[in-house]
Amino acid sequence: MLKYNIAFIRSGDRLLMLNRGKAPLLGLWNGVGGKLEPGETPLESVMREIEEETGLRLETEAVRFGGTVTWEVDGRDAGGMYAFIGEVPGDALPALPMETAEGILAWKPIDWVIDAENYGVVQHVQHFLPAMLAGEPCAEHRCFFREGKLLTVERRPLQEVGC
Repeated sequence: MLKYNIAFIRSGDRLLMLNRGKAPLLGLWNGVGGKLEPGETPLESVMREIEEETGLRLETEAVRFGGTVTWEVDGRDAGGMYAFIGEVPGDALPALPMETAEGILAWKPIDWVIDAENYGVVQHVQHFLPAMLAGEPCAEHRCFFREGKLLTVERRPLQEVGC
């Protein structure tokens, strides 16, 4: 079982992104999420994290599992996260951008988030998010890092319930 989750909340052609206010990933845009608590399923955990970090209370039907993202850092397994895509109406969180305990929440255009030349977004997001947003079959997205730099991302079939 993985220790973390992440959610990318979509409203039309925008994604709700968090500019992290602390390490790791200080100053980079990413989805919202965090650690699974003891006894939580990945879905329960991501629903809790979405509410804690954004104030949004989504119905479980508005959130779908997109796959997993795992890391190999300097030749060693370094864990990973369950990834989810959420959908909200266009008028959700109209008072953004907003500073929170975790960083700055803001709506960002999807094309901006997944642009390979955008170095303000966590570097592996552009490699797994397009497939998840497109509703492609669930997969493990295995990210290989060496000395802090992303080398490659491999997409592997995933046989999880709900894929």
